Amino acid sequence: MQIILYLAVSVLTGLVSLASHAHEFWIEPSDFQPEPGDRVSVDLVIGTDFQGLSSPYTPDEIAAFAMIDAAGERPITGRFGDMPAGQITAAQAGLTLLYHQTGPLFVNYRKPEKFISFAMEKGFAEIAALYHQVEVENFRLVEQYRRFAKSLVMVGSTAGQNQLLGQDQLLGLEMELVALTNPYQHPAPETFRMAVYESGVPRPGAQVTVFIRHAPRDIEQRIIVADEDGQIRMPLLPGRQYLFDSVKLYCLKKPDTETGAEWESLWASLTFAVPAD
Repeated sequence: MQIILYLAVSVLTGLVSLASHAHEFWIEPSDFQPEPGDRVSVDLVIGTDFQGLSSPYTPDEIAAFAMIDAAGERPITGRFGDMPAGQITAAQAGLTLLYHQTGPLFVNYRKPEKFISFAMEKGFAEIAALYHQVEVENFRLVEQYRRFAKSLVMVGSTAGQNQLLGQDQLLGLEMELVALTNPYQHPAPETFRMAVYESGVPRPGAQVTVFIRHAPRDIEQRIIVADEDGQIRMPLLPGRQYLFDSVKLYCLKKPDTETGAEWESLWASLTFAVPAD
């Protein structure tokens, strides 16, 4: 049985410093529902509460960046420093899947409370408890992290043509969110299902944070715990944009000899927009 928590999110005070590690990373296309032939910007965003700043195209940090539609998979490329990071042409009617994977990145913690706060926020109270009694003086903890972002874009009008929609797919990423229901169906589905996977295997009990954007500064947040099949279920509201986020945090078998990293986190995100009625 999944567990759902509802939280009120205030973004009126603006973004906190992006130097903090506990921030979501997602793909935000300039248009979630373009027409065939339209050019679409693919923004890589880091922030909190579905509000953030653009991340530039940095090829040395990218392990994969591509689009998949009815014609197959094609890389998304750019020039160093480009913001937005990518541009695509919406070529094929139906669902287009965008995905991005970073290489290993690292964060240094100089205060245990920052790591504790991150672990608690993402559902790892047992890990946070390991650091409640540590000495603050000369504290140093290195965490390695990788991010796996996906976005669903619907190309062309599909009202009354649900057979042409297409479907999200399991790519086999090390951490991945997969929409088991196409959110662009018309009329909108009564129940949306999504699954959390780790290297292609369902992840029961995973915490999923859902951000629902009604307007730029009107955002609702929910926390849902996946069921025994690694799935969550929830209704979708028309005219909203959705960001799903889930993290796995675990201790490395051996600290990285070069960086000293003891922990690794794997971040998965999924974005889409539900058509208005």
